[in-house]
Amino acid sequence: MGYIQNRMRLIRLIRIYPLVVIGLLALVYLLGGFSDQSDQLIPKSALITLLYIFASVVPLLFIIGFIYIGAAGNKVAKASSKSDKFNYQSPFDLPSEQMSGYKLALITGRPPILTGLTGDTYLADASASCSKDVNHVPPVAECECGFYAYRDLDEATFELTVNPGSFLLAVDLYGVGFKYDRGYRAENQVVRGLKKPGRCQHCRTLPAKVFVTSYRMGYDNTTWWQWQFRCTLCSSSHKAADKLSIAQMEKVLSVKIT
Repeated sequence: MGYIQNRMRLIRLIRIYPLVVIGLLALVYLLGGFSDQSDQLIPKSALITLLYIFASVVPLLFIIGFIYIGAAGNKVAKASSKSDKFNYQSPFDLPSEQMSGYKLALITGRPPILTGLTGDTYLADASASCSKDVNHVPPVAECECGFYAYRDLDEATFELTVNPGSFLLAVDLYGVGFKYDRGYRAENQVVRGLKKPGRCQHCRTLPAKVFVTSYRMGYDNTTWWQWQFRCTLCSSSHKAADKLSIAQMEKVLSVKIT
């Protein structure tokens, strides 16, 4: 879990980097770094040099940090793949563990349906299927098929900030499954609940009240309807046919929204 925590810390540092830059610029300005006066407390050349060093070194440190964290993640993944081998003579000898976790999903389509970040749609109670090999019964060790979920709520909540427009789901996984450092992969999934965001997913400021849908266009001319939870102001331009209340969305998705 070390590299995961380091990744989260690094992303948080990147988010506050613009504020630090603004603060540094303000400090240099107050110290006369942009002035032509000769009686400055700190020479102008020293202040400008400080700015150049900060502007060049800090981004480089961020890049090095991402390379290091990526290499650490790949190392952990390789070690996990080598250890995840079946050494059981009978399926009744497989270890048993309750697989409950959290995941992110979009709400797309008309009528609305849960959609994974990879684009796969699923119902609230579903069995996984493999898009690469129809003969697979997910999850297959050598494939990526199956339903995924984080074990740690804090990590799932953090990933929610990296994927705007997505929703946090609480899920239970059943059947044959694999356990990883970050969570699970299994053949069956039941969505226990969907947590609605407290603020509007459009303006990020006002309290959200209603679900609305908009027509989106992506790469290769792909199009889809995507639902967001918005405030009264940001949803005012949408037609009544493009809106759903919380109760209506619960009924369509068959998922409890809290």
